[in-house]
Amino acid sequence: MTTVTITSDWKYGDYYLGALKGSLLSLSSGVRVVDITNSVPSFDVLQEIFILKSTFLRFPLNSIHLMAVMSEPTPEKPMVIVYNTGHYFVGVNDGRFSLLFDNLPSICFEILSARTLPYSTFLALDLFREGVRIILENRFETETIAAELKKEYPTGVVHGADSIVGRIIYCDSVGNAITNITRELFDKLHQGRNYTIYVQGPYTKINKISRGYHDSNPGEVIALFNSLGMLELAVNQGNITTLENLDTSSEVRIKFEKQL
Repeated sequence: MTTVTITSDWKYGDYYLGALKGSLLSLSSGVRVVDITNSVPSFDVLQEIFILKSTFLRFPLNSIHLMAVMSEPTPEKPMVIVYNTGHYFVGVNDGRFSLLFDNLPSICFEILSARTLPYSTFLALDLFREGVRIILENRFETETIAAELKKEYPTGVVHGADSIVGRIIYCDSVGNAITNITRELFDKLHQGRNYTIYVQGPYTKINKISRGYHDSNPGEVIALFNSLGMLELAVNQGNITTLENLDTSSEVRIKFEKQL
Protein backbone atom coordinates (compact mmCIF):
# COMPACT_ATOMS: atom_id res chain seq x y z
CA MET A 1 0.00 0.00 0.00
CA THR A 2 1.39 3.40 -1.04
CA THR A 3 0.32 6.46 0.93
CA VAL A 4 -0.32 9.64 -1.05
CA THR A 5 -0.89 12.81 0.98
CA ILE A 6 -2.49 16.07 -0.12
CA THR A 7 -1.73 19.49 1.34
CA SER A 8 -3.84 22.19 -0.30
CA ASP A 9 -5.82 25.40 0.01
CA TRP A 10 -8.80 24.00 -1.90
CA LYS A 11 -11.27 23.75 0.99
CA TYR A 12 -13.87 21.00 1.15
CA GLY A 13 -16.48 22.82 -0.96
CA ASP A 14 -14.35 22.73 -4.10
CA TYR A 15 -14.53 19.96 -6.67
CA TYR A 16 -10.74 19.95 -7.08
CA LEU A 17 -10.14 17.69 -4.10
CA GLY A 18 -12.68 15.08 -5.14
CA ALA A 19 -11.41 15.09 -8.72
CA LEU A 20 -7.82 14.58 -7.60
CA LYS A 21 -8.68 11.83 -5.13
CA GLY A 22 -10.73 9.95 -7.74
CA SER A 23 -7.91 10.27 -10.26
CA LEU A 24 -5.37 8.91 -7.78
CA LEU A 25 -7.52 6.02 -6.59
CA SER A 26 -8.10 5.01 -10.22
CA LEU A 27 -4.37 4.44 -10.66
CA SER A 28 -4.12 1.44 -8.38
CA SER A 29 -5.98 -0.41 -5.66
CA GLY A 30 -2.74 -0.12 -3.70
CA VAL A 31 -3.01 3.65 -3.30
CA ARG A 32 -4.24 5.17 -0.05
CA VAL A 33 -5.00 8.91 -0.16
CA VAL A 34 -4.65 10.92 3.06
CA ASP A 35 -5.43 14.59 3.61
CA ILE A 36 -2.78 16.39 5.66
CA THR A 37 -4.86 19.56 5.40
CA ASN A 38 -7.01 21.36 2.86
CA SER A 39 -7.40 24.47 5.00
CA VAL A 40 -4.21 26.33 4.14
CA PRO A 41 -5.01 30.04 3.64
CA SER A 42 -5.42 30.73 -0.07
CA PHE A 43 -2.12 31.03 -1.96
CA ASP A 44 -0.07 30.77 1.27
CA VAL A 45 2.84 28.58 0.19
CA LEU A 46 4.77 29.31 3.39
CA GLN A 47 1.94 27.83 5.47
CA GLU A 48 1.91 24.77 3.21
CA ILE A 49 5.64 24.33 3.72
CA PHE A 50 5.42 24.70 7.49
CA ILE A 51 2.60 22.16 7.80
CA LEU A 52 4.19 19.62 5.49
CA LYS A 53 7.64 20.02 7.04
CA SER A 54 6.11 19.41 10.47
CA THR A 55 4.25 16.25 9.43
CA PHE A 56 5.73 14.30 6.52
CA LEU A 57 8.31 12.37 8.56
CA ARG A 58 5.43 10.85 10.55
CA PHE A 59 4.25 9.02 7.43
CA PRO A 60 5.61 5.68 6.18
CA LEU A 61 8.80 5.73 4.13
CA ASN A 62 8.23 6.10 0.37
CA SER A 63 5.02 8.04 0.90
CA ILE A 64 4.20 10.52 -1.87
CA HIS A 65 3.33 14.08 -0.83
CA LEU A 66 1.43 16.38 -3.20
CA MET A 67 2.00 20.10 -2.64
CA ALA A 68 -1.21 21.62 -3.96
CA VAL A 69 -1.07 25.27 -2.89
CA MET A 70 -0.51 27.54 -5.92
CA SER A 71 0.13 24.34 -7.83
CA GLU A 72 -0.49 25.40 -11.44
CA PRO A 73 2.80 24.98 -13.35
CA THR A 74 4.27 27.27 -15.99
CA PRO A 75 7.08 26.69 -18.50
CA GLU A 76 9.41 28.57 -16.12
CA LYS A 77 8.13 26.73 -13.05
CA PRO A 78 7.32 23.18 -14.11
CA MET A 79 5.86 20.37 -12.03
CA VAL A 80 8.61 18.16 -10.63
CA ILE A 81 9.17 15.05 -8.54
CA VAL A 82 11.67 15.27 -5.68
CA TYR A 83 12.98 12.42 -3.52
CA ASN A 84 14.46 13.28 -0.13
CA THR A 85 14.75 11.67 3.32
CA GLY A 86 12.93 8.55 2.11
CA HIS A 87 9.86 10.40 0.79
CA TYR A 88 8.62 11.58 -2.61
CA PHE A 89 7.24 15.05 -3.24
CA VAL A 90 5.36 16.41 -6.25
CA GLY A 91 5.01 20.15 -6.68
CA VAL A 92 5.92 23.24 -8.67
CA ASN A 93 9.62 24.04 -8.98
CA ASP A 94 9.37 27.64 -7.76
CA GLY A 95 11.77 27.53 -4.81
CA ARG A 96 9.45 26.00 -2.22
CA PHE A 97 11.48 22.80 -1.92
CA SER A 98 14.50 24.77 -0.71
CA LEU A 99 12.34 25.99 2.18
CA LEU A 100 10.93 22.52 2.87
CA PHE A 101 14.25 20.70 3.31
CA ASP A 102 17.19 21.44 5.56
CA ASN A 103 19.44 19.68 3.05
CA LEU A 104 18.31 20.29 -0.51
CA PRO A 105 18.80 17.47 -3.05
CA SER A 106 20.74 18.61 -6.11
CA ILE A 107 18.43 17.00 -8.69
CA CYS A 108 14.71 16.85 -9.28
CA PHE A 109 12.74 15.29 -12.10
CA GLU A 110 10.56 17.39 -14.40
CA ILE A 111 7.42 15.63 -15.63
CA LEU A 112 7.76 15.68 -19.41
CA SER A 113 4.07 15.22 -20.26
CA ALA A 114 3.43 18.80 -19.11
CA ARG A 115 5.09 19.99 -22.31
CA THR A 116 2.43 18.33 -24.49
CA LEU A 117 -0.73 18.50 -22.38
CA PRO A 118 -3.39 20.89 -23.76
CA TYR A 119 -4.03 24.11 -21.86
CA SER A 120 -6.30 23.69 -18.84
CA THR A 121 -7.38 25.76 -15.87
CA PHE A 122 -6.56 22.75 -13.68
CA LEU A 123 -3.42 21.32 -15.26
CA ALA A 124 -2.16 20.32 -11.80
CA LEU A 125 -4.83 17.58 -11.63
CA ASP A 126 -3.30 15.67 -14.56
CA LEU A 127 0.26 16.33 -13.47
CA PHE A 128 -0.24 15.19 -9.87
CA ARG A 129 -1.72 11.99 -11.24
CA GLU A 130 1.17 11.63 -13.69
CA GLY A 131 3.70 12.21 -10.94
CA VAL A 132 2.22 9.50 -8.74
CA ARG A 133 1.98 7.08 -11.68
CA ILE A 134 5.62 7.67 -12.64
CA ILE A 135 6.70 6.91 -9.08
CA LEU A 136 4.53 3.80 -8.78
CA GLU A 137 5.68 2.42 -12.16
CA ASN A 138 9.29 3.68 -11.87
CA ARG A 139 9.07 5.51 -15.21
CA PHE A 140 11.63 8.18 -14.38
CA GLU A 141 14.00 7.22 -17.21
CA THR A 142 11.43 7.61 -20.00
CA GLU A 143 8.92 10.15 -18.64
CA THR A 144 11.02 12.68 -16.74
CA ILE A 145 14.11 14.76 -17.26
CA ALA A 146 16.62 15.79 -14.61
CA ALA A 147 16.37 19.44 -13.62
CA GLU A 148 17.89 21.76 -11.05
CA LEU A 149 15.79 22.82 -8.08
CA LYS A 150 15.18 26.54 -7.80
CA LYS A 151 16.16 28.18 -4.53
CA GLU A 152 14.27 30.64 -2.37
CA TYR A 153 15.71 32.29 0.72
CA PRO A 154 13.39 32.62 3.73
CA THR A 155 13.06 35.60 5.97
CA GLY A 156 15.33 34.59 8.81
CA VAL A 157 15.64 35.37 12.48
CA VAL A 158 17.79 38.38 13.34
CA HIS A 159 19.87 38.11 16.50
CA GLY A 160 22.75 39.69 18.33
CA ALA A 161 24.50 38.99 21.62
CA ASP A 162 21.56 40.27 23.67
CA SER A 163 18.46 39.97 21.46
CA ILE A 164 16.46 37.82 19.06
CA VAL A 165 13.90 39.19 16.61
CA GLY A 166 11.61 36.69 14.90
CA ARG A 167 8.05 36.50 13.72
CA ILE A 168 4.92 34.39 13.85
CA ILE A 169 4.96 31.74 11.12
CA TYR A 170 1.82 29.74 11.98
CA CYS A 171 -1.41 30.22 13.93
CA ASP A 172 -3.20 26.99 14.79
CA SER A 173 -6.93 26.33 15.03
CA VAL A 174 -7.18 27.08 18.77
CA GLY A 175 -5.28 30.36 18.55
CA ASN A 176 -1.75 29.41 19.52
CA ALA A 177 1.01 31.24 17.62
CA ILE A 178 4.21 29.47 16.54
CA THR A 179 7.31 31.55 15.85
CA ASN A 180 10.45 30.90 13.83
CA ILE A 181 12.63 31.19 16.96
CA THR A 182 14.21 27.85 17.82
CA ARG A 183 15.08 26.42 21.21
CA GLU A 184 18.63 25.91 19.93
CA LEU A 185 19.14 29.64 19.27
CA PHE A 186 17.43 30.66 22.51
CA ASP A 187 19.60 28.33 24.59
CA LYS A 188 22.75 29.55 22.83
CA LEU A 189 22.07 33.19 23.75
CA HIS A 190 20.31 32.67 27.09
CA GLN A 191 23.29 31.60 29.18
CA GLY A 192 21.27 31.78 32.38
CA ARG A 193 20.37 35.46 31.94
CA ASN A 194 17.01 37.05 32.67
CA TYR A 195 15.02 37.95 29.58
CA THR A 196 11.78 39.49 28.36
CA ILE A 197 9.69 38.29 25.41
CA TYR A 198 7.83 41.16 23.76
CA VAL A 199 4.74 40.19 21.79
CA GLN A 200 3.60 42.59 19.07
CA GLY A 201 5.28 45.65 20.51
CA PRO A 202 6.16 46.86 24.01
CA TYR A 203 2.97 46.09 25.95
CA THR A 204 2.63 42.32 26.32
CA LYS A 205 5.69 40.91 28.09
CA ILE A 206 6.57 37.35 29.09
CA ASN A 207 9.45 36.73 31.48
CA LYS A 208 9.72 32.95 31.55
CA ILE A 209 9.49 29.88 29.36
CA SER A 210 6.79 27.53 30.63
CA ARG A 211 7.30 23.78 30.62
CA GLY A 212 3.73 23.27 29.44
CA TYR A 213 0.18 24.52 29.91
CA HIS A 214 0.10 22.92 33.35
CA ASP A 215 2.83 25.40 34.33
CA SER A 216 0.44 28.39 34.14
CA ASN A 217 -2.97 29.63 35.26
CA PRO A 218 -6.11 29.89 33.09
CA GLY A 219 -6.03 33.12 31.11
CA GLU A 220 -2.29 33.59 31.50
CA VAL A 221 -0.21 34.54 28.45
CA ILE A 222 2.66 32.05 28.17
CA ALA A 223 5.62 31.10 26.02
CA LEU A 224 6.92 27.55 25.63
CA PHE A 225 8.95 25.46 23.23
CA ASN A 226 6.68 23.03 21.40
CA SER A 227 7.38 19.52 20.13
CA LEU A 228 8.94 21.02 16.97
CA GLY A 229 11.47 22.92 19.05
CA MET A 230 9.91 26.26 18.09
CA LEU A 231 8.92 29.06 20.46
CA GLU A 232 5.12 29.06 20.80
CA LEU A 233 2.96 31.78 22.33
CA ALA A 234 -0.39 30.95 23.86
CA VAL A 235 -3.05 31.79 26.41
CA ASN A 236 -3.91 29.01 28.84
CA GLN A 237 -7.50 28.11 27.88
CA GLY A 238 -7.62 31.12 25.58
CA ASN A 239 -6.70 32.47 22.13
CA ILE A 240 -3.61 34.64 21.89
CA THR A 241 -4.03 35.39 18.19
CA THR A 242 -7.35 37.11 18.94
CA LEU A 243 -6.21 38.68 22.20
CA GLU A 244 -3.07 40.21 20.68
CA ASN A 245 -4.30 40.52 17.08
CA LEU A 246 -1.48 38.27 15.86
CA ASP A 247 -0.94 36.93 12.35
CA THR A 248 1.97 35.70 10.25
CA SER A 249 3.34 39.23 9.90
CA SER A 250 3.60 39.82 13.66
CA GLU A 251 7.02 40.39 15.22
CA VAL A 252 8.28 38.71 18.39
CA ARG A 253 11.34 40.10 20.18
CA ILE A 254 13.42 38.63 23.00
CA LYS A 255 15.71 40.91 25.00
CA PHE A 256 18.32 39.35 27.30
CA GLU A 257 19.82 41.12 30.26
CA LYS A 258 23.22 42.42 29.29
CA GLN A 259 26.17 40.61 30.76
CA LEU A 260 28.31 42.63 33.16
